[in-house]
Amino acid sequence: MATSTQSRPWIDDGADAPFVFIDRSLGYPLVSGQPSAFVGHRMAVPGDARPRGLWGEWTWDGATLTAQVEPLGYFSLFVYVKGDQVAVSPSLVQLLAQGADATVDEVAMAVFHRVGFFVGNDTPFEHIKVLPPNGRLIWQNGRARIEGGEPVPQAQKISRENAVEAFIEVPRAAIRRFLHAWDGPIALPLSGGRDSRHILMEMVYQGRKPDTCLTFHHGGRALNNEVQAARAVADRVGVRHAILGHPRKRLRDSLRGLLMTQLCADEHAQMMPMHDYLSGSAAAAIDGIGGDILTNPDDWAAGFMERARRDDYEGIARGMADGHGGVISRHGHHGGAGAVFSPALEAAAIDRIATAVRAYDAAPDPYQAFWFYHRTRREISFVSTAVMGGAAMVFCPYLDPDFVDLGLSLPWSVTCDQMLHDDAIARAYPQIADIPFAVGFTSQPMPRLRASRFANALDTVRIAAMAGQGRRASGIAAALQATPLRRGPSDIYRLHRDFVSNMDSAEAKRLLALGATLSKSAAKGEKVVSHVHLGR
Repeated sequence: MATSTQSRPWIDDGADAPFVFIDRSLGYPLVSGQPSAFVGHRMAVPGDARPRGLWGEWTWDGATLTAQVEPLGYFSLFVYVKGDQVAVSPSLVQLLAQGADATVDEVAMAVFHRVGFFVGNDTPFEHIKVLPPNGRLIWQNGRARIEGGEPVPQAQKISRENAVEAFIEVPRAAIRRFLHAWDGPIALPLSGGRDSRHILMEMVYQGRKPDTCLTFHHGGRALNNEVQAARAVADRVGVRHAILGHPRKRLRDSLRGLLMTQLCADEHAQMMPMHDYLSGSAAAAIDGIGGDILTNPDDWAAGFMERARRDDYEGIARGMADGHGGVISRHGHHGGAGAVFSPALEAAAIDRIATAVRAYDAAPDPYQAFWFYHRTRREISFVSTAVMGGAAMVFCPYLDPDFVDLGLSLPWSVTCDQMLHDDAIARAYPQIADIPFAVGFTSQPMPRLRASRFANALDTVRIAAMAGQGRRASGIAAALQATPLRRGPSDIYRLHRDFVSNMDSAEAKRLLALGATLSKSAAKGEKVVSHVHLGR
């Protein structure tokens, strides 16, 4: 029996986003929307009960509403529960448009201002949550029960040598299963890093190259180090490499990214070209999500491990907030977006973050487990489910349950030098050992295009007016007002504050329509490609 796949691509559907909304305040259920739905991408492996893929689904049988997500909870299925009402949708904005209570969770917002994502199952709104990992909602007779939650990883005994071998063989098995199940075209987003390079080389090893490798880049023909590294590998193995490099409208992409991530992430504006290329495509997209945190702890990891051993989880929380604030702030500003938008809630936000990290105290690396189940799950997952979600299929080899179990169970002594993935790639694919990752290349100087900057400025005013329609002056002012944050993050946080603070059903409907309008006006498919290099 062969591996099977199931797919219902999740595209930015606007007002057509699927939902079910049930209200029994009159003593009997009034139901609107779709009584049952499946959204996302799922793969079943014969003889293994563990479902693969990122997906959510629900069913209403006239008496009971059940909803569930995959074991990792990486698919954001939003659930609204208040009094006699319950609703489910992959679109938080759709739930609000249907009448969900828009009371703001101020502490959750303060967390978002400090680290750029929501922890646990929080959203900007008090009565709307996402289902947890392996989550299941059961609602009957006006009473809701939500089950699920991730296990705390336990350390395994494994040598460094065996860990390197496992980092070759476990992804190899996952990719082999997918290639046997999928006979259509494949598009592989290829960066200058480890995760996508590993996937490409394993596909080459198994004798089936992707049809196209994609790298997004906004500098025209002035190639940055990411593009140069990706092109060098694609050229070496003879794969078509498409650069998504046309100049972009900054605020337009920021707004689209914010709506596509359901007001739950401060990233992904830069990935709109990838979304526009893949949406409606017949190709499967392969995403390297999770490969970084499961293989190479980042530069904060050693300091955070030392703090975890001292039970200083508040210090870890403050360290993450300070690190994020430093990335998004202009020179001389301290405190990031929190100091601008929620200064009075500093202590409450840090406490909520620290509590979330402390839950993994018994894990081999508490910071790694937190990052995987919170930042990667609640922010980076939107790349797989929303940015790439319009592809015919999305496959995430590093989220295969065998690889997740491996990565989260490795002792700190095996991962602390941050070279585990490098060593696995070098051993498995020696034919590219001489090609450095992106840090080994030098970005070409970006051209200063005055015409492009002027066009961007005009588009900023136009999009600001669209975003503030009905309160036009405040909308334009919010989009153009200076903050101590860098330009891109400043756009995101100002728009986010404006949308959340003014939210009601009418505002949500307007945002759904606006998102659909922006999506329909964007170039699609090969029109997003600025130039193509055919591997030798």
